[in-house]
Amino acid sequence: MDSPEKTDVLLEKVTDLNQLYKQVAELVLHEHGLSSSAINLIKLMGDSEYTLKQITELSRLDKSTVSRQMNALVKKDFVTKTTGQDKRFAYFTITEKEQTVFSEYHSHLEKKFESILTGWTQEEVHMLTVLIGRLNRSMTNRI
Repeated sequence: MDSPEKTDVLLEKVTDLNQLYKQVAELVLHEHGLSSSAINLIKLMGDSEYTLKQITELSRLDKSTVSRQMNALVKKDFVTKTTGQDKRFAYFTITEKEQTVFSEYHSHLEKKFESILTGWTQEEVHMLTVLIGRLNRSMTNRI
């Protein structure tokens, strides 16, 4: 970068983009009765079965937070909780209902962004994708 002023402007633009993305994502989440923490746990679990301890380790969240989130997902029938032979452990898996809701959420979010990018050429969208990818790689390499 040529000057600190350009860096400041870039940081402002990245911050603005991040805040606007969060607003769009939160709107779509709300419409589907989901929370960002629920989506993060669902992505983390995928098609696998996990104990609370495993989810806590993978998510790097506090055990009480994960427990509260998982219990909320169980109440919504998004996750099933089963007790293993050893009664000390419960196992969590994603339900078909949640897979459907997650798929609808993801599809809705994609459509929302397609709408946002209406009027952009394919070349502009491609260029934005390339530049964001490059920024992500640069940030990853410098962390």
